[in-house]
Amino acid sequence: MNPVSHSFLQAARKRLRSAQYLEEGGFFLDAMYLGGYAIECSLKALILHLAKTKAERQELYLKISSGASMHYAERLNVILSAEAKPIPAILVKKLRPFEWSTDLRYEPGRKSRGMARGFLKVASRVLHWVEGELL
Repeated sequence: MNPVSHSFLQAARKRLRSAQYLEEGGFFLDAMYLGGYAIECSLKALILHLAKTKAERQELYLKISSGASMHYAERLNVILSAEAKPIPAILVKKLRPFEWSTDLRYEPGRKSRGMARGFLKVASRVLHWVEGELL
C-alpha cells in the first residue's frame, strides 16, 4: 500500500473510533458527523490505492481533495466505478437512508442513538470492505 493510501486509511480508522466514542457518550449527531468522514477517508484510501502510477495518484489526490462534492460517498463511488471497483450495492443501499452531509456541523439538534449506531455500523462495514480491497 502506498503511503498516501495508508494515511487515509489510518485517518478513517481514527475517525471511526472517535465517532464510536462520541456515540457511547450520547453525542449522536457528532458521532454521525465524524462517521461520515470515516467513510470518506476509507473510500479515498481505496481510490488512491487503485492508482497505477505515482503521477496518476497525484492527479487523483488533487481531484479528491478539492471541492465540497468530494466529501460524499456517492461522488467518490463515481470515481471508484470508473476504476471497476464500485462500492458494493448492499453498502450503497445501507448508506442511503442516513443522508449524511457536511451540513451536520451546523445542526443544533440531536439524532437518535439508534440512528447513530446504524450509521456507524455501516461506516464500519465500508471501512472493512476497503481494508479487504487493500490487501
